[in-house]
Amino acid sequence: MKTFRFGVALFALAFASYASAAPPEALLGQPVGLPGARPAAKSQDLPDLPRSGAVRYGRALSRLKPEGQAATRGAAETRVYQKASPAVVLIVSKASLGSGVLISADGKIVTNLHVVGADPEVGVIFKPKMEGQAVGEADVVRAKVIRRDEVADLALIQVTAVPPGITPLALGNSTTVQVGDDVHAIGHPTGEAWTYTRGIVSQIRRAYAWQPKGDPRHEATVIQTQTPINPGNSGGPLLDDNLNVIGINSFVGEGEGMNYAVAAEDVKSFLARTEDRVATPSRAAAESCEPAVVSERPTTDPKGVQKLVDSDCDGEGDSILGIPDSKRHPMTVWVDDDGDGKLDTMYFDDRHDGAFDSALYDTDGNGKPDMRGEFRNGEDEPYRWEKVKED
Repeated sequence: MKTFRFGVALFALAFASYASAAPPEALLGQPVGLPGARPAAKSQDLPDLPRSGAVRYGRALSRLKPEGQAATRGAAETRVYQKASPAVVLIVSKASLGSGVLISADGKIVTNLHVVGADPEVGVIFKPKMEGQAVGEADVVRAKVIRRDEVADLALIQVTAVPPGITPLALGNSTTVQVGDDVHAIGHPTGEAWTYTRGIVSQIRRAYAWQPKGDPRHEATVIQTQTPINPGNSGGPLLDDNLNVIGINSFVGEGEGMNYAVAAEDVKSFLARTEDRVATPSRAAAESCEPAVVSERPTTDPKGVQKLVDSDCDGEGDSILGIPDSKRHPMTVWVDDDGDGKLDTMYFDDRHDGAFDSALYDTDGNGKPDMRGEFRNGEDEPYRWEKVKED
């Protein structure tokens, strides 16, 4: 298990005590920071904890063997393809072909950033009404690239008009996806336009990091599937049986049947932003950097201290570490998992042994936890998930 050590020079603490009467969950949904905190004046070493969320750099790929895929489509599969495929577009950039999915009636289309690259405009082709009909330059319409996310490898493009009769696809709730669920993909692998494939979910992996050669380092919650995809599928939808987009097919791992889609929750966060998001420092730079405490403040419930930490050496705090005076209370780490500047995940180290025991996740960005994960044996992925019941 990868760990990190907070070890830095701190400055003197000289300010009024901070009363922490609210529960730890109250920090969820808040901007990353510690209002009222001041730098400390002495050096100290902070404890080892697993890299997770904003303080984790890299993940090892699972090595699952693929199961056999169905050779033919049944009625359910045919329905998915017929209903969803008109909303899947072929994207033509200067360097490559890719896929995209129409998500609004006014022409907004989600795809991968690596599909559009640095181009301000790309070409888009909508599916012909006749199945298998050839397409050409006359079918290309221009789309403007209106937003980019280098971290999650997403891009939003827009055409000025949508052909009549094409219904956008809705973004689903990827937090309800279960390992073993059936999923569907539609895209243009190796230029074979509007190809349908079907598979199952292998795993859901939060804060998963990947870095294609020559690209910036990416990180997002991803859905790992055994749904066959190839170059050209990138940017296309991963669908559930109800035609909801639960992910954007994005990359293939090393090994057979290792396919990954950026989860719908990250897509929703991307769409909620109004500006581009740039990638964090390179993985090598992040691994070599020494996390630093930016500021700290005392707490009274429980009694202890909260420290704002810069874990990627960019000069800004990106996570909060809570250290209670008594080991009867867990150590807590709050992080911004999706990079929107707000805390959305809480990790708990109950035994103060440097391994997380549980976590709470605010996946819908409403400031309240809605998923809980349980860890065991020092693993850095939860072995069990459950929904958090609303009060």
